[in-house]
Amino acid sequence: MKREHLAGLLILLLSVLLLSAANAHAGCIGDVTSTDYGCGDTVIESCTFDGDLNCSTKYGLIIGADGIVIDGNGYAITTGAHGDEEGIHNNGCDRVTIKNLGISGFCFGIYWRDADNGNIMDNSIDYHQGSGIWLFASSRNNITGNSIDYSDSGQGIFLSSAANRNTIRDNEIMTVTGRGVNIDGSNENELRDNRVCGNACGDVVVESGSGNMGSNNTCEIAKGYSDSYGSPCTHSCPSCEIRSAGGSKDKGKRGKPTCGCVSVRDSSTIFAYGDTVTESCVFNCNLSYQSGHGLVIGADNIVIDGNGYTLDGITHGGCSGFGIQRSGIFNKGYDGVTVKNLEITNFCNGIYLRGDEITGDVVNNNTIDNCEIHHNGNDLEDTATHGIKMHYVYKSMISNNLVHHNKGKGTSCENGGNGIFLNAGDYNVIANNTVYDNTKAGIFTRMKPRYNNVTSNRVTGNGQGGIVLRCKLSSLFTIENNIVTDNKGPGIYVGGPGNTLRYNTATDNKNGSTYGDDASIANGIRISREADNTTLIENNVTGNDDTDVYVKKGLTGIAGSNNTYQSTSNYEDYSRDSQGVRGKKVVGRTESVNSFRSGTELPAVKVTPLMATLIVVVLLVFVVFGYSRKK
Repeated sequence: MKREHLAGLLILLLSVLLLSAANAHAGCIGDVTSTDYGCGDTVIESCTFDGDLNCSTKYGLIIGADGIVIDGNGYAITTGAHGDEEGIHNNGCDRVTIKNLGISGFCFGIYWRDADNGNIMDNSIDYHQGSGIWLFASSRNNITGNSIDYSDSGQGIFLSSAANRNTIRDNEIMTVTGRGVNIDGSNENELRDNRVCGNACGDVVVESGSGNMGSNNTCEIAKGYSDSYGSPCTHSCPSCEIRSAGGSKDKGKRGKPTCGCVSVRDSSTIFAYGDTVTESCVFNCNLSYQSGHGLVIGADNIVIDGNGYTLDGITHGGCSGFGIQRSGIFNKGYDGVTVKNLEITNFCNGIYLRGDEITGDVVNNNTIDNCEIHHNGNDLEDTATHGIKMHYVYKSMISNNLVHHNKGKGTSCENGGNGIFLNAGDYNVIANNTVYDNTKAGIFTRMKPRYNNVTSNRVTGNGQGGIVLRCKLSSLFTIENNIVTDNKGPGIYVGGPGNTLRYNTATDNKNGSTYGDDASIANGIRISREADNTTLIENNVTGNDDTDVYVKKGLTGIAGSNNTYQSTSNYEDYSRDSQGVRGKKVVGRTESVNSFRSGTELPAVKVTPLMATLIVVVLLVFVVFGYSRKK
């Protein structure tokens, strides 16, 4: 072998040896045996990290002996996998300490089962979606001084299945979309001096267990828990941390959210819960918090695209009275706004478009499309809460939405509980919505609205009628192609003049509305109050508990044709020959002339007495002419 080749080979071997030596101690080095514990290893002695570990194994490290200390020494153990991996796994070993360690990317940062009298202290844990620290049937442990944050969901600290008498102290927990501290089936745990903020599903949640108490904690959302000297906690979270519930994974940058509605113009601008939106944006996560409006509109001509995500108010809060109640989307006076592809739940109002009748600053040209708006409002006191609430709204489109299970209380026409509510406004279109199981009406209008179109909606199972034009000046509507069934009260109620109802199905509406007023009687169509000059065309109105078609006595100009009904009061269809026909569709006297060639059907032709006479005369002429020729 040539001398230069031999020298090159020696240099290569020396480099490999040096690299191996450099990497040999990148792990947790045993205090007694100097064993280098790496990914997936079982640790049987105290050890200290001297470098970061990046693991692809199910377990980062496995605890294998009582009374040992794992000292991270400021280093980290990480993974890029997203299964059920665990950073530190301890099954049955007592008096173990884990400290000064960064743990990132695992489904479960630290998991202890049947492990007592240990310490988990001064660690920084960024877990994937399970739990930062999970104690399962593990008691009398101290969880102290840890920073746990930025998960997909899950729990920052989870105590379950008789994890009793543990102390949770001086921790900082922000899981964003999960729960901060979650206690389930565990007793007598103490929480002290923790900062638990920005956890969308609850900062401190006690699902079950007794004697769990604490003091001097900072939190905002608690369920089944309160501090000894505060409710829910002694201190409230700062508003900036509440809003930054999607905070950055970079330490020290929690004030700037990464979760929210991302600006279309500048992706570094993100509108978080409670913010005023001044430009078009697209959701990149679910947003939730338990107080205040979800998002406030702050500019004309913007689009909020929910992108299939949810805006969740957690709890409805106080919804009583007629003021500006808490709303998922609140728009005071801005025009040209679109809200689409968004689920909104657990507010007083789902969406509130509020024009000002005094200043004349009304809302124009808004669109609400393809949203699901449900379980908003409450019925604890009289309310003015609705799924979609519109005050002085004009030329707007409400389309393709699911609006259901929205609550309210009160008997006046201003009270809450309607699915879609319009208080004054002209030239709006309410189309292709599915509106069901709301406390009051599915679609309800009042306060002199005119020229609105309610079309192709499915309205079922509501508590005070399907489509209700309550005001005696609700006029010049077109109500067409709607399916309005199985509501308590009327299918369609009309209180004002000049409205047209055509091609609707209003069937099987039931008695049983709790409201008991004129707009609560189970007619298919009820024409009442001052609804003169109402027109009914080709509606199917059958099977209702009360009269199918009811018209209040004394009203004038009520006309209709081709409707199907079984019973009426003060109403009959009319036909061209002025002959009323009851209980079936009324049609003109027509006959179909069929050609039997290839089964083709010719269009229907009206046969009048004059036409019939002419046909007979022509036939006679042909007969006479043919006879003469034969002769």
